[in-house]
Amino acid sequence: MNDYRAILNRVGMVLIAIGILDIAYWIYCISQGQNYSSSFNFPAVVAGVFLLRGNLRAVPIITWFAVFMLSNFVSGIILIPFLQPADLWATQFRLNLVGLPMSLLAKIMPIPVLFWLYAQLRAAPVASASIRYGNSGFNPKLAFILGIAIAILPVGMMHLTRTGAAGVKAVEIARAKYGENYKYHLTSIYWSNGNVKANLTAYNEQEIKPVQVEWKD
Repeated sequence: MNDYRAILNRVGMVLIAIGILDIAYWIYCISQGQNYSSSFNFPAVVAGVFLLRGNLRAVPIITWFAVFMLSNFVSGIILIPFLQPADLWATQFRLNLVGLPMSLLAKIMPIPVLFWLYAQLRAAPVASASIRYGNSGFNPKLAFILGIAIAILPVGMMHLTRTGAAGVKAVEIARAKYGENYKYHLTSIYWSNGNVKANLTAYNEQEIKPVQVEWKD
Protein backbone atom coordinates (compact mmCIF):
# COMPACT_ATOMS: atom_id res chain seq x y z
CA MET A 1 0.00 0.00 0.00
CA ASN A 2 2.82 2.39 0.85
CA ASP A 3 4.86 1.47 -2.22
CA TYR A 4 3.05 4.00 -4.38
CA ARG A 5 3.60 6.73 -1.78
CA ALA A 6 7.33 6.10 -1.87
CA ILE A 7 7.32 6.48 -5.66
CA LEU A 8 5.19 9.66 -5.52
CA ASN A 9 7.49 11.12 -2.85
CA ARG A 10 10.57 10.36 -4.95
CA VAL A 11 9.10 11.86 -8.13
CA GLY A 12 7.71 14.84 -6.21
CA MET A 13 11.10 15.70 -4.73
CA VAL A 14 12.80 15.42 -8.12
CA LEU A 15 10.18 17.68 -9.74
CA ILE A 16 10.49 20.29 -7.01
CA ALA A 17 14.29 20.25 -7.27
CA ILE A 18 14.17 20.62 -11.06
CA GLY A 19 11.58 23.38 -10.80
CA ILE A 20 13.59 25.37 -8.25
CA LEU A 21 16.79 25.05 -10.29
CA ASP A 22 14.92 26.09 -13.42
CA ILE A 23 13.41 29.13 -11.69
CA ALA A 24 16.85 30.14 -10.40
CA TYR A 25 18.32 29.87 -13.91
CA TRP A 26 15.38 31.81 -15.35
CA ILE A 27 15.99 34.63 -12.84
CA TYR A 28 19.68 34.59 -13.72
CA CYS A 29 18.91 34.89 -17.45
CA ILE A 30 16.57 37.83 -16.79
CA SER A 31 19.26 39.58 -14.73
CA GLN A 32 21.73 39.08 -17.60
CA GLY A 33 19.27 40.27 -20.25
CA GLN A 34 19.15 36.81 -21.86
CA ASN A 35 16.09 35.07 -23.26
CA TYR A 36 15.06 31.83 -21.60
CA SER A 37 11.91 29.76 -21.74
CA SER A 38 11.12 26.41 -20.13
CA SER A 39 8.16 24.12 -19.55
CA PHE A 40 9.32 23.20 -16.05
CA ASN A 41 9.92 25.94 -13.40
CA PHE A 42 6.68 26.76 -11.50
CA PRO A 43 4.53 23.93 -12.99
CA ALA A 44 7.18 21.40 -11.93
CA VAL A 45 7.17 22.73 -8.37
CA VAL A 46 3.36 22.65 -8.17
CA ALA A 47 3.23 19.11 -9.61
CA GLY A 48 5.92 18.01 -7.16
CA VAL A 49 3.98 19.36 -4.19
CA PHE A 50 0.85 17.47 -5.28
CA LEU A 51 2.81 14.23 -5.57
CA LEU A 52 4.53 14.72 -2.21
CA ARG A 53 1.09 15.03 -0.66
CA GLY A 54 0.12 11.73 -2.26
CA ASN A 55 -2.54 13.31 -4.47
CA LEU A 56 -3.63 10.49 -6.77
CA ARG A 57 -5.98 12.77 -8.68
CA ALA A 58 -2.92 14.61 -10.02
CA VAL A 59 -1.19 11.43 -11.23
CA PRO A 60 -2.99 11.00 -14.61
CA ILE A 61 -2.71 14.75 -15.29
CA ILE A 62 1.04 14.84 -14.64
CA THR A 63 1.50 11.59 -16.59
CA TRP A 64 -0.43 13.05 -19.54
CA PHE A 65 1.81 16.12 -19.62
CA ALA A 66 4.93 13.95 -19.27
CA VAL A 67 3.93 12.00 -22.41
CA PHE A 68 2.99 15.21 -24.24
CA MET A 69 6.28 16.93 -23.43
CA LEU A 70 8.34 13.80 -24.10
CA SER A 71 6.90 13.33 -27.61
CA ASN A 72 7.18 17.08 -28.25
CA PHE A 73 10.83 17.30 -27.15
CA VAL A 74 11.88 14.15 -29.06
CA SER A 75 10.12 15.42 -32.20
CA GLY A 76 11.84 18.78 -31.77
CA ILE A 77 15.26 17.13 -31.58
CA ILE A 78 14.54 15.07 -34.71
CA LEU A 79 13.44 18.22 -36.56
CA ILE A 80 16.52 20.29 -35.66
CA PRO A 81 18.44 19.51 -38.90
CA PHE A 82 15.44 20.72 -40.91
CA LEU A 83 15.08 24.07 -39.15
CA GLN A 84 17.73 25.79 -41.27
CA PRO A 85 20.20 25.07 -44.08
CA ALA A 86 23.13 22.76 -43.41
CA ASP A 87 25.69 25.44 -44.26
CA LEU A 88 24.14 27.77 -41.67
CA TRP A 89 24.42 25.03 -39.03
CA ALA A 90 28.05 24.48 -40.04
CA THR A 91 28.82 28.19 -39.73
CA GLN A 92 27.13 28.41 -36.34
CA PHE A 93 29.14 25.47 -35.03
CA ARG A 94 32.36 26.98 -36.32
CA LEU A 95 31.68 30.44 -34.85
CA ASN A 96 30.17 29.21 -31.58
CA LEU A 97 31.94 26.00 -30.62
CA VAL A 98 30.70 26.10 -27.01
CA GLY A 99 27.40 27.97 -27.00
CA LEU A 100 25.59 26.03 -29.74
CA PRO A 101 26.44 22.53 -28.44
CA MET A 102 25.40 23.64 -24.94
CA SER A 103 22.11 24.93 -26.35
CA LEU A 104 21.49 21.59 -28.07
CA LEU A 105 22.40 19.72 -24.88
CA ALA A 106 19.85 21.80 -22.96
CA LYS A 107 17.18 20.62 -25.42
CA ILE A 108 18.18 16.98 -24.98
CA MET A 109 18.53 16.91 -21.18
CA PRO A 110 14.77 17.01 -20.36
CA ILE A 111 14.11 13.87 -22.44
CA PRO A 112 15.57 11.26 -20.03
CA VAL A 113 13.98 13.12 -17.10
CA LEU A 114 10.54 12.99 -18.74
CA PHE A 115 10.99 9.32 -19.67
CA TRP A 116 11.93 8.51 -16.05
CA LEU A 117 8.95 10.52 -14.81
CA TYR A 118 6.57 8.63 -17.09
CA ALA A 119 8.05 5.25 -16.11
CA GLN A 120 7.73 6.06 -12.40
CA LEU A 121 4.12 7.22 -12.63
CA ARG A 122 3.18 4.19 -14.73
CA ALA A 123 4.80 1.74 -12.30
CA ALA A 124 2.44 -0.99 -11.08
CA PRO A 125 2.00 0.29 -7.49
CA VAL A 126 1.07 3.79 -8.69
CA ALA A 127 -1.19 2.50 -11.49
CA SER A 128 -3.04 0.17 -9.10
CA ALA A 129 -3.50 2.87 -6.46
CA SER A 130 -4.69 5.32 -9.11
CA ILE A 131 -7.32 2.86 -10.39
CA ARG A 132 -8.49 2.08 -6.84
CA TYR A 133 -8.82 5.83 -6.27
CA GLY A 134 -11.20 6.01 -9.24
CA ASN A 135 -9.01 7.35 -12.01
CA SER A 136 -9.87 5.85 -15.37
CA GLY A 137 -7.28 3.88 -17.32
CA PHE A 138 -4.59 6.12 -18.80
CA ASN A 139 -4.37 6.29 -22.60
CA PRO A 140 -1.28 8.20 -23.78
CA LYS A 141 -2.22 8.25 -27.48
CA LEU A 142 -3.76 11.74 -27.55
CA ALA A 143 -0.90 13.29 -25.56
CA PHE A 144 1.62 11.54 -27.82
CA ILE A 145 -0.08 12.73 -31.03
CA LEU A 146 -0.53 16.31 -29.79
CA GLY A 147 3.10 16.52 -28.72
CA ILE A 148 4.28 15.48 -32.17
CA ALA A 149 1.77 17.69 -34.00
CA ILE A 150 2.70 20.83 -32.06
CA ALA A 151 6.35 20.23 -32.93
CA ILE A 152 5.79 19.47 -36.61
CA LEU A 153 3.06 21.96 -37.61
CA PRO A 154 5.04 25.21 -37.08
CA VAL A 155 8.05 23.76 -38.90
CA GLY A 156 5.88 22.63 -41.82
CA MET A 157 4.07 25.97 -42.02
CA MET A 158 7.35 27.88 -41.94
CA HIS A 159 8.76 25.69 -44.72
CA LEU A 160 5.73 26.47 -46.88
CA THR A 161 6.13 30.18 -46.12
CA ARG A 162 9.81 30.14 -47.10
CA THR A 163 9.05 28.56 -50.45
CA GLY A 164 5.96 30.73 -51.03
CA ALA A 165 5.71 34.16 -52.64
CA ALA A 166 6.16 36.10 -49.37
CA GLY A 167 9.24 34.11 -48.36
CA VAL A 168 10.88 34.52 -51.74
CA LYS A 169 10.13 38.26 -51.74
CA ALA A 170 11.59 38.68 -48.23
CA VAL A 171 14.87 37.13 -49.38
CA GLU A 172 14.93 39.28 -52.53
CA ILE A 173 14.41 42.50 -50.54
CA ALA A 174 17.04 41.46 -47.97
CA ARG A 175 19.53 40.69 -50.72
CA ALA A 176 18.91 44.08 -52.35
CA LYS A 177 19.25 45.86 -48.99
CA TYR A 178 22.16 44.01 -47.38
CA GLY A 179 24.08 42.76 -50.39
CA GLU A 180 25.05 39.63 -52.28
CA ASN A 181 27.80 38.72 -49.82
CA TYR A 182 25.30 36.95 -47.59
CA LYS A 183 22.92 34.04 -47.85
CA TYR A 184 19.51 34.64 -46.29
CA HIS A 185 17.32 32.37 -44.20
CA LEU A 186 13.78 33.44 -43.27
CA THR A 187 13.05 32.92 -39.56
CA SER A 188 9.67 34.65 -39.10
CA ILE A 189 7.17 36.77 -40.97
CA TYR A 190 4.19 38.88 -39.87
CA TRP A 191 1.28 40.52 -41.65
CA SER A 192 -0.44 43.58 -40.14
CA ASN A 193 -2.75 46.14 -41.78
CA GLY A 194 -1.33 45.57 -45.23
CA ASN A 195 2.28 45.65 -44.03
CA VAL A 196 4.61 42.65 -44.09
CA LYS A 197 7.58 42.41 -41.75
CA ALA A 198 10.10 39.57 -42.06
CA ASN A 199 13.05 38.56 -39.90
CA LEU A 200 15.92 36.74 -41.56
CA THR A 201 19.36 35.41 -40.73
CA ALA A 202 22.07 36.77 -43.01
CA TYR A 203 25.22 34.65 -43.06
CA ASN A 204 28.44 33.84 -44.83
CA GLU A 205 31.54 31.91 -43.78
CA GLN A 206 32.74 34.70 -41.47
CA GLU A 207 29.56 36.23 -40.03
CA ILE A 208 25.98 35.58 -38.94
CA LYS A 209 23.64 38.44 -38.19
CA PRO A 210 19.88 39.06 -37.87
CA VAL A 211 18.28 41.37 -40.44
CA GLN A 212 14.76 42.67 -40.94
CA VAL A 213 12.85 43.81 -44.00
CA GLU A 214 9.33 45.11 -44.53
CA TRP A 215 7.08 46.06 -47.41
CA LYS A 216 3.51 46.87 -48.32
CA ASP A 217 1.46 43.85 -49.31
